[in-house]
Amino acid sequence: MGDGLDLMLLPGAVSPLVAAEVAGGLRRCRVLAAFPTCLYLDLGAHERVLAVLASDAVALPIGVRLALPSTEVRWGVEPGDRVVVGEGRVRLPRADVVAARLLRPARVRPAPRGCVGADALPEPGVLGDLAHDLTAAALAGWSVEPGVRGLIGVGRGLTPSGDDALCGVLLTLAAVDRPESRSALSSVRTAVRGVLPRTTSLSAALLVAAGTGYAVPDVARLVTLVAGPVGPSGAPSDLLDLVDRVLAIGHSSGRDLLSGVSGALRAVDAHPSVPRPTSHEGAHRG
Repeated sequence: MGDGLDLMLLPGAVSPLVAAEVAGGLRRCRVLAAFPTCLYLDLGAHERVLAVLASDAVALPIGVRLALPSTEVRWGVEPGDRVVVGEGRVRLPRADVVAARLLRPARVRPAPRGCVGADALPEPGVLGDLAHDLTAAALAGWSVEPGVRGLIGVGRGLTPSGDDALCGVLLTLAAVDRPESRSALSSVRTAVRGVLPRTTSLSAALLVAAGTGYAVPDVARLVTLVAGPVGPSGAPSDLLDLVDRVLAIGHSSGRDLLSGVSGALRAVDAHPSVPRPTSHEGAHRG
C-alpha cells in the first residue's frame, strides 16, 4: 500500500459489471496476471475478475480504466501477489487506483437480421463450424451442452480459442433481434455458466459478460454491424478497417472470436424466423 509519502492517486472509470466489488468492503485479491498495460485480479468467485487497465490496454468490459498510458504506470506487483480492493480503490504498492466515475462498457445493440457485410469476416475454419453447429442446435431448441463443452476451455492462454469463438456465438445471438435468437441465447448462456470452471477465470468472466452483450468496443460495434439490418447506403465504408482492428486483438483472440461470429451468423441465416412454439408443441420436440 505504500508508505503514504509518495503514494500516487490514479483516477479511473469503473465498469458497472465490477463496480460493486470495487465499492464494497476491503478484500485481499490475488493477482492472476500482470502485463505492462493491465492487471487481472481475482475477486473471489471463479468467474469474477477485475481488470485494471492503462489507457492503451484493450478495453475489456470488466475493468477500471485509467487515463494514463502504460508508459506512465508501474503496477509493482507480480502474479500470485495480493492487493487490497474495496472502498472505491485498488491499493497497489505505490499507487491507489481510485474509481472516480462509472464507465459505460460497450454492448451489442439488438436489431433485426439484415446481412450487412458478413462476407467481410475472415474464413471461419473449424472453430466457425463448431460455432455454427452450436448455434443451429440452440435455434432449433435442441440440447446445446455438447456444443458448449466442445468449445469451452479448448486452446491455450488466458482466453482459449474455443472460449473466444463461444463469445462470438453469445454476442451474435445477443445482437439478432428475433424471438428464437433470444431463446437460443438463454440456452447457450445457461449451458456456459454450468461449465465455467473448465476454463480460466479471465475467460469465464468475459464469457459471462458476452452473455449479456458486453464486449470490447470494436468487437461490440462490429458484431452489431454485421448482424444488423442493411442501412440506406449498405455496409459502412470503415467495415474492413474495423475487422482489421478486431483481428489485431491478442495473439489470436480477435480472429477466433470472429470465427464464432461468422459461424453463428451462418446458422442464423439458415434458420427461418418463425413464431415461437407453444409450450405444448415444445414438449414434443426431440
